[in-house]
Amino acid sequence: MEKAESGQFSILSFLLQESQTTVKAVMEETGFSKATLTKYVTLLNDKALDSGLDLIIHLEDENLRLSIGATTKGRDIRSLFLENAVKYQILVYLLYHQQFLAHQLAQELMISEATLGRHLAGLNQILSEFDLSIQNGRWRGPEHQIRYFYFCLFRKVWSSQEWEVHMQKPERKQEIATLEEICGASLSSGQKLDLVLWSHISQQRLRVNACQFQVIEEKMRGYFDNIFYLRLHRKAPSFFAGQHLPLGTEDGEMMIFFSFLLSHRILPLYTMEYILGFGGQLADLLTQLIQEMKKEELLGDYTEDHVTYELSQLCAQVYLYKGYILQDRYKYQLEIRHPYLLMEHDFRGTAEEIFHALPAFQQGTDLDKKILWEWLQLMEYMAENGGQHMRIGLDLTSGFLVFSRMAAILKRYLEYNRFITIEPYDRTRHYDLLVTNNPIHKKEQTPVYYLKNDLDMEDLVAIRQLLFT
Repeated sequence: MEKAESGQFSILSFLLQESQTTVKAVMEETGFSKATLTKYVTLLNDKALDSGLDLIIHLEDENLRLSIGATTKGRDIRSLFLENAVKYQILVYLLYHQQFLAHQLAQELMISEATLGRHLAGLNQILSEFDLSIQNGRWRGPEHQIRYFYFCLFRKVWSSQEWEVHMQKPERKQEIATLEEICGASLSSGQKLDLVLWSHISQQRLRVNACQFQVIEEKMRGYFDNIFYLRLHRKAPSFFAGQHLPLGTEDGEMMIFFSFLLSHRILPLYTMEYILGFGGQLADLLTQLIQEMKKEELLGDYTEDHVTYELSQLCAQVYLYKGYILQDRYKYQLEIRHPYLLMEHDFRGTAEEIFHALPAFQQGTDLDKKILWEWLQLMEYMAENGGQHMRIGLDLTSGFLVFSRMAAILKRYLEYNRFITIEPYDRTRHYDLLVTNNPIHKKEQTPVYYLKNDLDMEDLVAIRQLLFT
């Protein structure tokens, strides 16, 4: 981002943590003068208004208050700042054109070659965390890291409309159907979205010659004979939009795809158990993590299946990939806030002991912060409810939009915890809690929370207490 956009985003990021604060507090946090702060707030409000984004910062006396519409998504806010950012435009251009000549790209972006060089230098500093760089108009680095970087980036900025367009493409539907057939299970909507995004990135990268597969092939050398991988490999023509894979690249391409499936909560629990049951480097790392947790008496002789699954995903991410893109400077910052909902005991010291014994968990990148945060959330779930997954059913007399808004508010309040599923109420399914404004026939053992009006903070607190008592 340019200086002005970066300043606006830093103000907004702080207000997203503290929706109501003082001008003095924001000045101290950002280092801006009051005049600069006021200017940036005005620019930000104008930017949101022009783009139709339901977001405004109120400046009243010496106080600032952030107001965001219930349907406004984080990716919409990030897109507002990134769509005109030169570094972002360079990355998008590289994905769809594979390479560039400096003078041509400078003309395309309507900047000087000197300015382009300055942005590339800054971009390479960011990319170094991923073991990547852009040199002579081309990507340099392991191919799986390039795709992973784009996945982390676009997952934070793709609009719902973009996802919907790609979801409707016949080749994406075929890939989803093929994977569901191989797994013998249906993918959730979130899993489908992630698969579609990864497939889109891979389709663009297929046009690049001389991709570097050596790193991923070395990491996954123990899995080339894995039965599930061989089954996936036989279906290669059904993936990559039916494009023919160049001679000598099929193993590399399929292993990158397999690695993504292993590490991003795409595969069903029993499929992961089946794959890891044959051993390999990931299974070894998972075993080491479980042993370290047992030493700290966090796990007994028997570990719940879905707890093992979550631990396998953490292991896969740190083993296969390096780096992560934080959405703002406050994300996963334990010094500012903690990931617990109710738990009083702090497991950070225990985590330090465990991860110290496992070098894979000490990358020195932002991925460390994400993994630690998710591990701490898992610890709370194991402590608070015996490691059980919870399901909330929403039964509302209102339509789909109201359901979507309430589900989004609940997810946000519950820290987007993966161990809580929020879904439309179905009489045939079991729920740990029903939230409703509609009289329903309920089983006696199912707690019900009745909404009096709209979902407000009082309701949210009461719902959380019901879940954990």
